[in-house]
Amino acid sequence: MAPSAPYGVLGRTLGHSYTPIIYRELAGLDYVRFEREPDQLEAFLAGDEWAGVNVTIPYKRAVIPYLSELSDIARRLGNVNTITRLPDGGLRGDNTDYFGFQMLVESLGIELSGARALVLGGSGGAGTTARCVLEDLGAEAISVGRTGAVTYDDLDGYRDVDLIVNCTPVGMYPACPASPIALEGFTELSAVIDIVYNPARTGIMMQAERLGIPSAGGLMMLVAQAAAAVERYIGTPPDRAQVRELTCALSATEQNIAFIGMPGSGKTRVGQQVAALLGRTHVDADAAFEKRCGMPAGAYITAYGEEAFRREETACLEELGRRSGIVISCGGGVVTRPENYALLHQNSMIVMLNRPLNELSSKGRPISARDGVEKLAAERMDLYRAWADLIVDSRDCAPATARAVLEFLPRMLDDTREN
Repeated sequence: MAPSAPYGVLGRTLGHSYTPIIYRELAGLDYVRFEREPDQLEAFLAGDEWAGVNVTIPYKRAVIPYLSELSDIARRLGNVNTITRLPDGGLRGDNTDYFGFQMLVESLGIELSGARALVLGGSGGAGTTARCVLEDLGAEAISVGRTGAVTYDDLDGYRDVDLIVNCTPVGMYPACPASPIALEGFTELSAVIDIVYNPARTGIMMQAERLGIPSAGGLMMLVAQAAAAVERYIGTPPDRAQVRELTCALSATEQNIAFIGMPGSGKTRVGQQVAALLGRTHVDADAAFEKRCGMPAGAYITAYGEEAFRREETACLEELGRRSGIVISCGGGVVTRPENYALLHQNSMIVMLNRPLNELSSKGRPISARDGVEKLAAERMDLYRAWADLIVDSRDCAPATARAVLEFLPRMLDDTREN
């Protein structure tokens, strides 16, 4: 092994990943991405440029012929996601996704003994792991796929299941929000799990939320499996409290902060201040609209009408809502189209700025000038409040309001953790 060789992840195409941050926070490990083509796999595993690797698709099964030893759980699952070096120079394959998914399931606090669970994509690597964990916890795990014993066409016969787990990539960034199935009609659901972790709230999770069903995304699984991999690498056992804390911190860091509120309430200026204080990128939705459509929002409304503007605004928001870790200042009418809520909510903490109506100006705002501030407030204020995760009253200046937002955010995050 090369001196100071790093740990990392092995895959074919590796895009944005939270894992380098996770390994640095868990154990201070240097963690890099190893992108290799299939014909490079054997040489990479035989080389000495890495100290230990996680393995992701499409190589979780492909690496097995090159390994000297498999852990019991890797042998049972038939796939590997962690490789370490043996003293004799051989390679040992393990699977820490089992521990990761187990901790994710346990975080929901549901009773699984005797329960029935649908595992969407249950024949794949992640689905196989999920089924194994569920069965070990006493549940009946039913694999659902496009082909096989139970397909998506057969779901009417399973409307009484207790749990649904999505192990497919449907709903994953950037094709979000999307859902592999509709949850209406599943009358006995105790919980929904989606192992996708970006966005924070996938399409199926937002469905569950609307129906009052507890749900969990895959971020905790990602952190927990990394903690188990750290144990394989350097011998430090997983600390469950640390896993929970890091999951919450990472979720807060990666989610956007989206400002909504009446036209003229200061969303852009406050958003800019918050972004500067947090070291984030600020995006003004109206500016993004102008870049997309070639003219300012007000001019577009005057030229093509409000309905055309709203359609383009939604298309613009669809792109912004998929991003992570930015600050978004939305237009005042964003709440007039219900579909915009999911586009924001999927990966944002939504903050309403509440400014007295007598301080709002309609200058340069054709809809405010046409309808009047009071009429717009009557139509929109309840929507702002319903969409908001946090409501902050405006202070005497944008910097003071921004500081107030940041004071309230930890409290909001604490509430999220408790839920």
